[in-house]
Amino acid sequence: MDNKNNNTELTEDEFLKAIKEANLGNSLAQYIQKEGDRRLTEGLKTYQVNQSKKNFSDSEKITNLEKELSEMKGSQSKKDIETLIKNELKAQNLNEGLIKYVKVDSNDPSLIAESVKGLKDDLLDAKQAENDSKLKGDPPPVKGEPGNGGDQTLKNYVENKNSGKVAGNPFQGKLEEQKKGE
Repeated sequence: MDNKNNNTELTEDEFLKAIKEANLGNSLAQYIQKEGDRRLTEGLKTYQVNQSKKNFSDSEKITNLEKELSEMKGSQSKKDIETLIKNELKAQNLNEGLIKYVKVDSNDPSLIAESVKGLKDDLLDAKQAENDSKLKGDPPPVKGEPGNGGDQTLKNYVENKNSGKVAGNPFQGKLEEQKKGE
């Protein structure tokens, strides 16, 4: 028979007899002593920890509970503020990714709306300044210009535009005289 798969249960007398026959009496006694000491030490540690928790005074218990409660409120409050900011960003037709640029310490909707509106205005101002800088240079011809009908202004504008002299325009085109010479 295979002894690894055969689980034989011995009675107490049979077990003690097998120990004596194998001459393991002293080894078994030492093992039992060590295991008993280890379990007793673990039990004492657990008992001391439980007693120290029971020995908290009422004020310490209240203090610990208040601390836990304030931590929970703080995390919930932060989530609520983020939700309000995201909703306001959507209302202002802005991307939710801009939440990192909105700093508000309270969950007052009017302060959040004011902060998001300020961010939107700043973004629009920056974009307008960028557009204005691109338009600097020769202004486009005005319609209905008196005199020569704006032909000279239009010609100057087209020449400058084709030669890349207008800000924001890297296009290098051919001038009218160059086209005729080809």
